[in-house]
Amino acid sequence: MAQFSNPFGPGNNNLPPAGVERIGLIEVTSVSLDGVTLFDIASPVVFNRNEAGAEIPVEVRARQIETNLNQVVNRALGLIYTDENAGSDALDVTMDIIGGQPVLFAVGAGLAEPRVLLTITDTDAQYNGVSPTDLADRWEAVLRDALRQAVDGRLPEARQRQIRRALWILLASIVLTLLLTTIWQVLGWRKSSLERKQTAQAGMAVPPDDEFPAQQLHYLFRYQITLEQRLQVVAFLRWLMFWGIAFVWIAGLASGLYIFPQTRSYAFGLFSIPVLLLLTWFLTGLLNRLANLAIERVAQAWSKNELGDLDEMQRKSMRLSTITGAVKGLKTAVIYALATLLVLQTLRVAPASLLAFGAVAALAISFAAQSLVKDVVNGFLILLEDQYAIGDLVTTGTTTGIVENLNLRITQIRGEDGRLVTLPNSLIAQVENLSRSWSRANIRIDVAYGTNVDEALRVVHETAHAMADDPEWGYAILNPVEMLGIDAMTHAGLTILIWIRTRPLKQFLVAREFRRRLRLAFDKANIAIGVPQQAFTGLANGSGKGGHYGDDGESDGNAHTSAKSGAV
Repeated sequence: MAQFSNPFGPGNNNLPPAGVERIGLIEVTSVSLDGVTLFDIASPVVFNRNEAGAEIPVEVRARQIETNLNQVVNRALGLIYTDENAGSDALDVTMDIIGGQPVLFAVGAGLAEPRVLLTITDTDAQYNGVSPTDLADRWEAVLRDALRQAVDGRLPEARQRQIRRALWILLASIVLTLLLTTIWQVLGWRKSSLERKQTAQAGMAVPPDDEFPAQQLHYLFRYQITLEQRLQVVAFLRWLMFWGIAFVWIAGLASGLYIFPQTRSYAFGLFSIPVLLLLTWFLTGLLNRLANLAIERVAQAWSKNELGDLDEMQRKSMRLSTITGAVKGLKTAVIYALATLLVLQTLRVAPASLLAFGAVAALAISFAAQSLVKDVVNGFLILLEDQYAIGDLVTTGTTTGIVENLNLRITQIRGEDGRLVTLPNSLIAQVENLSRSWSRANIRIDVAYGTNVDEALRVVHETAHAMADDPEWGYAILNPVEMLGIDAMTHAGLTILIWIRTRPLKQFLVAREFRRRLRLAFDKANIAIGVPQQAFTGLANGSGKGGHYGDDGESDGNAHTSAKSGAV
């Protein structure tokens, strides 16, 4: 557990070290034996430990007491190994008053003279709220029992019991691991089966309107949501099995180390911080996945609203997937950020002084993070106003393509050549949504200048209606002739414009098929496609009078002329 000094304080060691609690002008820490906390001792505050002088920091005093206890235990064990009649009962703790302060001694068990364990100070008595003598009596009984248990726990017969318990713990860990691994594997097979069903359902072709009413589309959408929720549950259970295996071995190792007195302190020291981190990670992941399930539940409830026509339901499905994705991303970032701050606070890596320093650093960083705030705000407005969603065909700036990903910070667009363009939301000032509610096929056809206009318009009109009546294409066409007429007259001929309203993203398919059908219809009606015209004038009979071709392609002069036509 790291400690950071206060950069604004007068000294560099103003903060107490790990394991020391500062209460006013008193610092408190614990005294342990074989990893078990016996009691807390207190000492006056030492503000600068590099220049402590005659002052003894409380953690130094605690380590000295623990050293005295371990030496007494080792001396008692030496006596027991050499004398079969000796036991831990020969070890005792007594109290004596020296210099007006109670002092605890260890006596017996091979000690040539009483061994000083600790001195009860006025600060200890003040912190515990009793007199020094009463505190000495209390600690005397605690130390006597702790020393005798420490000696008994190191005897050969105790060591055999400890080994047997460790083996049982190892066996139980192996059995639980096999059980959880089997469940994890079965859930994996179930997950694969659901994914195959989801892929098959997603690839189902959408039939025409008369064969696929809005209620069936709504049922399909609900079925997709149900599959997604089942996948979420299975993935969540597999995740629990994985963490169950991890916790089984962490708990098993910690229990095995705790059994032996010599390694009991490592059970706390080596596993306290890792267990805290893993437990925080587990709880954070659990909360994150439960939140995902809640979001999916809300999405399913939203999808069950059957009001509206087919187009509104399709738009709802696109917007639903976009909003749920953005909400999940924001929720994950918030949950893990709060968990990180909680861990830092628990490990005392982020005390008030460090947070103050972080505030100053954050103020400096905020000037460079203004664009990030703009991205988030603009992304929120895009979702709130439903400007576009995942699956829409949009144009922004010089980028045109399908929206593949949208969150509060970026928008990713897949171009027609396969390039994935990533745009910060703050750069999106104007968006052209080409697939919102409906689309339009905007088709222009050039026919020869001398074409019968009414006949050409009739052929275009009939071709559009014939295509709309085709069961294969009728579903994609909402209005076969939204606009029809002569859009321009140029040197290439007459330009016929027709608008065909289609379902979202169907305009390209409809336009390609319509051009193919129109080409066949024009051939059948002997309508020629327009080509650019060029006119050349020359001298006739030396008169120097030139001829000119008007818009109808005929010469209005008497001079000899020749005309050529060619495609440009």
